[in-house]
Amino acid sequence: MFGAFVGCPGTTPDGSSFDNFACVTAGPSSSSQTYAVHFPAPGNFKLICLVHQDMTGVVHVLNVSQALPNDQNAVDRQAANERAVLQADAARLAGRGDSGDADEVRGGKVTAGIGEIVTTTGAGSQTVSVVRFLQGTIVVRVGDTVEWTNLDPSIPHTVTFGIEPADPRSASTNLSTDSDGAGHAVIGSPADSVNSGRLLAAPQDRPGLTQSAPGATRFRVTFTDPGTFNYICSLHDDLGMKGTVVVHP
Repeated sequence: MFGAFVGCPGTTPDGSSFDNFACVTAGPSSSSQTYAVHFPAPGNFKLICLVHQDMTGVVHVLNVSQALPNDQNAVDRQAANERAVLQADAARLAGRGDSGDADEVRGGKVTAGIGEIVTTTGAGSQTVSVVRFLQGTIVVRVGDTVEWTNLDPSIPHTVTFGIEPADPRSASTNLSTDSDGAGHAVIGSPADSVNSGRLLAAPQDRPGLTQSAPGATRFRVTFTDPGTFNYICSLHDDLGMKGTVVVHP
């Protein structure tokens, strides 16, 4: 993911200073990476993730003479309580995913992530997301079509077979578009490469802004030959968001 204090196209070095004007942003980050920012002056500084639109935060920087409103133990307790509530919500959400059973047309359905906006805080909205394909493995027959749907209101996902593109946010060129706006690919070999692009609901329209285009939350693949087809969410595969389609003759 990308983290930024002001959205900008390039990255800035680890340990850069932020004064509320110049852009400071990390590159794509995994769970094991860190990124440091120096604040030369007091103030309230908002940060965002450039991939996850509802992932926001605020850093409050005080003068050295000012007392902190809470000690670290109080902050840690609050974070632990919020984490427990969000994890309980995530366990409940997982049961709402598509079952993967046969649809009225031959094939099946897979939930490509599910989530909800739980509450709002002083730093922004608080969301919970199940970053998994539900069902993780689905079995179909040659000629069947599998449909993926992202049921998360704010977190994008992809369905990516084969070679992961350098920029997974854009769909691959070997797709058609169904009448409902869903991307549709045809795959005949586990070596084929297909990327859905970002599956994400459209943002809420707001007064004074241009109306947003409809979001694309569904993606379909028709399988023409038997085999085992592994795929990932190219945005969250490092978190274990991977799946398999087993195609029988």
